[in-house]
Amino acid sequence: MEDILEPPDLKADAHPSRRFQERLLEDPGDRAAWQGLRASYDRMAEEWREWTDEQRGYDLPVREGLRRVRPAEWAVEICCGTGEATAAVAGAVPSVVACDLSLEMLRRRVDVPGVRWVAADVRSLPLGTGRVPLVVSLNGVFNPSEIVRVVRPGGQLLWCTSFRAGTPLYVPPERMHRLLGGGWTAEGGRAGHGEWTLFTAPG
Repeated sequence: MEDILEPPDLKADAHPSRRFQERLLEDPGDRAAWQGLRASYDRMAEEWREWTDEQRGYDLPVREGLRRVRPAEWAVEICCGTGEATAAVAGAVPSVVACDLSLEMLRRRVDVPGVRWVAADVRSLPLGTGRVPLVVSLNGVFNPSEIVRVVRPGGQLLWCTSFRAGTPLYVPPERMHRLLGGGWTAEGGRAGHGEWTLFTAPG
């Protein structure tokens, strides 16, 4: 494996995205926090892909985690950004729906065959209840109630971060596990500077 450079220092503990994520875990109805997140990623969109391309191993946790998922006929990627991990997901699953709330990010996406791109909010995904076999996210906004709603019984959630606790939107896997509620199981590991956690729904 090629050498991976030192991770960037994103001042994650004081980063606005971390504060917004914490506010949303306390109160999912905090509209100002949602609006703040959306505005910040709209502002970053112009240079986002160029920056992520410079981060060697940025999507490595997704690639590693996908080796552990059960076979799925389709998957939903939430908070897909400009598609940093989308090619990896599409390489493992026949059909992918890639979602992001930021239209600016989606406009700058790198198209991937077999992917349907959708502007969608993680508070209200345009998906039926209990239908999705696999949800994937890299450095996404964690909204447990909606994930629990859309994942089918026995379905899976692959949640990844590029820089572990150095990721602004980081939520510790143990906390995520508690927030998903009873019956979910979890396994995880590290890849590059990041980590992956594979949650499996009850049923």
